[in-house]
Amino acid sequence: MNHRTLAASLAASLFSASTAIAATLPDASQARLASDYSAWAGGRDNAEALVAGLRRGTSITLSTKGRDNDVSLAGFTPSGPMSYSDVGAALARARSDLAALGVRQPTAEQIQAALIGGDVHLSNGRTRALRGSVAALGGNNFAAR
Repeated sequence: MNHRTLAASLAASLFSASTAIAATLPDASQARLASDYSAWAGGRDNAEALVAGLRRGTSITLSTKGRDNDVSLAGFTPSGPMSYSDVGAALARARSDLAALGVRQPTAEQIQAALIGGDVHLSNGRTRALRGSVAALGGNNFAAR
């Protein structure tokens, strides 16, 4: 085997290996967004579900535990995929909208309402309707579960 053939074979092997490794690593944008919203979303699993589901336009299921160990469940499916920029903008607006209502650690249901629109039940017994940050970005067809 000559040196050129050996070098080409080695280069092809290295390319295949690097592609396989890259395919198993989480996308940097996805990992950053999930990290940024982990505490707000009630944990890493919820943050990853939000980012991946909004990014891909796939089903999202959230589960949070309240102070009294009350469990809140919510789920929805966005109408289509979003760019990472739009995912970040939607999550930032949802967090901001809830913070404006005094909600810093939202339940799964409050996160869902802030993202796709709906009623947010507040600790003082009042209810506020939110339009939804994803709807504001133009993606308003959702299937609630």
